Amino acid sequence: MKIENGEAKIPFSTIIIVVVQLIALVAFATNLSADIEKTEAEVVRHDTRISQLENTMQSQQVTLARIDENLKHMMEKIDAMSK
Repeated sequence: MKIENGEAKIPFSTIIIVVVQLIALVAFATNLSADIEKTEAEVVRHDTRISQLENTMQSQQVTLARIDENLKHMMEKIDAMSK
């Protein structure tokens, strides 16, 4: 930066570089915003899927508990019949 007649002179190339960097920053921020929106949509989709899996797992646990109780009951009957 040169100072002539009490005024600061900024080279034209410096102004161009700052403008190009500003444009790149705006483009980066736009892409970042789009990526964040995509990620938020994926998180919602994954949350829904996890909830469905949890519900399925819970129903399977109930079914397994019933099967286990039925097996215990059958084993008790078999033991009683063998005595």
